[in-house]
Amino acid sequence: MKISKRAARNLALLLISGILTPVQADDVHCAINWKRLGLTPQQSQHIQLLEAQWNSEYMGIQPGLVEDQRRLTRLLSDPKSDSLEIMALQQSIARKREQLRSAATANYLRKRQILSEGQQHALEDMIREAIAERQHVVVPGSQAEVMPDRIQSLIERVRNIWPHPDQ
Repeated sequence: MKISKRAARNLALLLISGILTPVQADDVHCAINWKRLGLTPQQSQHIQLLEAQWNSEYMGIQPGLVEDQRRLTRLLSDPKSDSLEIMALQQSIARKREQLRSAATANYLRKRQILSEGQQHALEDMIREAIAERQHVVVPGSQAEVMPDRIQSLIERVRNIWPHPDQ
């Protein structure tokens, strides 16, 4: 499957902004309202099937991830815990998160592939809106141009802590 530069950029925006962060899967459902795209019955059925596949993959990985995170928290709070065990557990968590990210990205791409060009543009608009909303929540009242990464929010937070000497 060949992907355009614009589509690749938008996918990167999704991943960077957290829209596709599978650990926050509920946010994905809030950000992308597939019904707003005017889906045909066939498209809607296909989206539902892909949602079911995603939920199955997610539920296969997420409980283990949550348990590993709890275990890691316990180990980190125990001064007698084994450093190697902590590192191994951290790597396991990172692998599971990456599995979820990959599965979420593949699922999103399959969904987008069934959309018409106009629907894809509408989807991109919804994603931009969701990114802007998420960044507004991170940096409320910011007048900065919405940037497709978290650097902008970091810059804003630093500016708020250490204002420019001329101010």
